Amino acid sequence: MTAPVRRLTTLDEATRAEVEALAERIERADRVAPLNEAALISLRPPTTHETTHLVADGPAGPIGYANLQRLGTALTAQMVVDPTARRTGVGTALLAAARLPADSGVWSFGDLPPARAFAAARGLIADRELLMMATELPDAEVGTTPRTPADLQIRPYGPADETAVLRINARAFAHHPEQGAMDAAEFAARRAQQWYRDEDLLVATRADLAVGFHWTKRHDAETGEVYVLAVDPDAQGGGIGTALLLAGLAHLRAAGIRRVILYVAGDQPVAVHLYRSHGFEVTHRDVMYVPATG
Repeated sequence: MTAPVRRLTTLDEATRAEVEALAERIERADRVAPLNEAALISLRPPTTHETTHLVADGPAGPIGYANLQRLGTALTAQMVVDPTARRTGVGTALLAAARLPADSGVWSFGDLPPARAFAAARGLIADRELLMMATELPDAEVGTTPRTPADLQIRPYGPADETAVLRINARAFAHHPEQGAMDAAEFAARRAQQWYRDEDLLVATRADLAVGFHWTKRHDAETGEVYVLAVDPDAQGGGIGTALLLAGLAHLRAAGIRRVILYVAGDQPVAVHLYRSHGFEVTHRDVMYVPATG
């Protein structure tokens, strides 16, 4: 099958709806969401990063889609193909149309066997790993007043905290091109999502200076997320990360949440150890594939 591929900078309402329906079909088939939050947000203007949309058309609508986002100097791609159109050349057509430079990468969410085979056949190798971890909260309260360093205060986010949150995020995730690139526009776009509540974003301060934050997210009545947990590198090592984690879990538990998930880079052993020590276990892995060098 040779699927025609459209290259777009914005999606009209009809195409956006078709792409979202395609992603939903794929998630039902694979039991893994094929597009991450950044890609889904970019489907609707205004976008917060330079984004290109590739749409592979079939007889009855899109059968493939690729989302290309430039974050600083990094270009990352996410590609999806309708389960009924796999192994027909649609993925190959999308990859060719993407014209990815040598320093770019393609995400494989869940790192499913078909994606691994696709990457191997095209000379792509695993480069980065994003771990999804999960834990079940106990029936008893997770401590409504978690232990915190004596000079640390943890409180809900307020509008005056925006600059500090962006500063801490950029410094804490300097190694992470997607999360570390969050600017004021993207921060506003995330807060504009239906799930957002100020009370779910906890800010840690010391002597009135923000030193970290724990942004929690409620997916539904039962499932929550350690959405972003960040500590200013200058303040690390004093128990702030642990205090923020426990405060966030207590906050979610008080809201009735029973299961908590999170995503963490596989090359961050300190963070992975922190989460493991509080009951989180790896449930699946997302992998970024890049062109082999040499």
